[in-house]
Order: sequence, then structure tokens, then C-alpha cells
Amino acid sequence: MRSVMVSMLAAVALGGAALAASAQQPAAPAAVAAPALKHACAKPGEFPGNLASDNQRRAWQKSYVDYTDCLKKFINDEQALAEPHVKASNDAINEYNAGVKAYNAEVEKAKGN
Repeated sequence: MRSVMVSMLAAVALGGAALAASAQQPAAPAAVAAPALKHACAKPGEFPGNLASDNQRRAWQKSYVDYTDCLKKFINDEQALAEPHVKASNDAINEYNAGVKAYNAEVEKAKGN
């Protein structure tokens, strides 16, 4: 009886290990990541200070607003491009976790018999 139980436990462990190993194998070769892009936003010059005219301060403020708007657009565009990849990664993580949970449940079930 004991040897049958040990054999069953070993079979479940090997089957679960195969399941976990197959879950780690990529479905297709991973694509080479493209180099990270840099933004092309023009940074405003130095703040004009207290001695500057109102026109100089307004011009600096406009260039600062243009710069921050450009950065926000760049960030939103890059996040939109990354979203499908993040979703695919999260789906794979959830599938892997479900496989490991099922494997652990089978091991516990085999231990209980």
C-alpha cells in the first residue's frame, strides 16, 4: 500500500513538474526589444527671474507649458503602446499561477490518500 502511494505521489509530482515547465516555455521566440525612445520635447531655458520683463516671463511660462504638455503626450503615447504587452504578460502570469495552484492541489490530494 505504501509503495503504491509513493508511486502515485511521484507520478503526480512529475506530472506537475512537467506542467510547470511547459508553462514556462515561451509560445514563440521572444522578440528583440527595440531601444527605448527619448522624447523630443524642447526644455525651456532658465527662469527669467525677478528682473525680467512681463513679456519674458510670459514667454518662459508658455515654453514651460508647451514642454510639460509635450512630455504628457509622450508618456501617454508610450503607455498606449506598452498596454497590449503588459496585458499579455499579466495574462501569462495568471495562467502560470493557475497551473501552479492546480499542481499544488494535486500534490495535496495525493498526500491525503
